[in-house]
Amino acid sequence: MALANRSIGYDEVEARDLRFNLDKDSVPRYWMNNDPWSTSFFNSILAAVPDGERWVMQCVRQSLTRLQDESVRKAGIAFIKQEHYHAREHDDMNNALIAQGVPLDVVERSFKRIRGTLERLTPPDMHLSMMAAFEHFTATFAAVFIDNPDMLDNSDKKVAAMLYWHFVEETEHKSVTFDVFQDAVGSYPQRVAGMLIASAIFLPMVEGHMLYLLYKEKQLLNWRSMLNCLKLQVGPKGLLTRLFAGHYFPYYLPSFHPWDDDNRSQIRKWKEAFNATGDTAKAYEAFLHSAGTKGAGVKAALAA
Repeated sequence: MALANRSIGYDEVEARDLRFNLDKDSVPRYWMNNDPWSTSFFNSILAAVPDGERWVMQCVRQSLTRLQDESVRKAGIAFIKQEHYHAREHDDMNNALIAQGVPLDVVERSFKRIRGTLERLTPPDMHLSMMAAFEHFTATFAAVFIDNPDMLDNSDKKVAAMLYWHFVEETEHKSVTFDVFQDAVGSYPQRVAGMLIASAIFLPMVEGHMLYLLYKEKQLLNWRSMLNCLKLQVGPKGLLTRLFAGHYFPYYLPSFHPWDDDNRSQIRKWKEAFNATGDTAKAYEAFLHSAGTKGAGVKAALAA
């Protein structure tokens, strides 16, 4: 199945140079559902995005000369362009929160130390395996939100519009790093090892950084907010529940390919609206409405 799906999404990859102009005055301190714990959980993930994006860009760039398949090489170049814009916009968001006193710079430095340690302790081929694994996590997070847009219903709309642009583009290029690894290395044991390493690091790192942010916010004992966050993460319809129930484990199958889960039709709802308006806010609203009304919302949102 992996070979059949190898290039299924390459025609979807498009680098959109968009600016969201996020700053300390436009990003609410508790932008996720006006909830300290939920916001800190997502901030602990988003703090790592700029450096993480630049690291995967570096991994792909250094691998381009090793690739035998020209279509994979071209997809890798388009991937680098997309990730450059993602890193830039997440820099702005992180800086907006730092300016409000949220210590995301400390979290980002911690992530850089962890990432640097992994690089020193593992060979270059394993860097590519971990790159593919972390990108799979990113793509599966995006898939959960694309399948369940109501998860951000009560969040700041400007931040949500930026995140959905990111989710769409992460979906567009979700097979690229996997295919780069397969073309340059192609070792199934190394692919599994990379995911095991990424899994052992990712959630403990995120949860630890979240607790640090909550401590600095003096919100650790806010038990109502804690219960909201637990529901968000591991409730029956929680983010991690959905991620592990539907997306995580297939990665370990020898025949796996990211486009085995073909969700192009979902992201086209966003793309149709954005291509018609050039407005990410309208594209986000159109996506929300179309998810609930099976397409009727796109026309309604565009007419607004």
